[in-house]
Amino acid sequence: MAAPRALRLVFVGFEGLDPPHWLRRAIRAGEIGGVVLFRRNFEHAAQARALVAELHALAPADAPLTVSIDEEGGRVQRLREWWTAWPAMRRVGEHDDAATTRELGAALGRELADLRIDLDFAPVVDVDTNPANPVIGDRSFGRTPEQVARHAVAFID
Repeated sequence: MAAPRALRLVFVGFEGLDPPHWLRRAIRAGEIGGVVLFRRNFEHAAQARALVAELHALAPADAPLTVSIDEEGGRVQRLREWWTAWPAMRRVGEHDDAATTRELGAALGRELADLRIDLDFAPVVDVDTNPANPVIGDRSFGRTPEQVARHAVAFID
């Protein structure tokens, strides 16, 4: 019996450097839509590149896999040690130049595309309305909806 189409919407992560047997099997069977990678999945740049290539190669042509990562800049960067160390988006928002934000987003996108990462869970579009919140903070472009929207659109563009 074929896997339910709804499973193609599921993204999974895994511990360690090598995809476990269950994940390899699920990708080959077209049972999941994507894999999200974390810092725990890489030891060095060449290994990261090989892992992404392996994940893509496992997927059948009629059920391509989406490989994703959370590479936001600032304190949330899984690849900082081997690729560009991006600034926190708060610094970008404080600079308040949409053209610069667009260029930064494009550069980050090119870097991820070169690695064959298909989806970045960035930018954060939360408005930092609570300075005491340790989760959002400098991951946000700013404290007003207008500033966050302006820079999020530029970054995504």
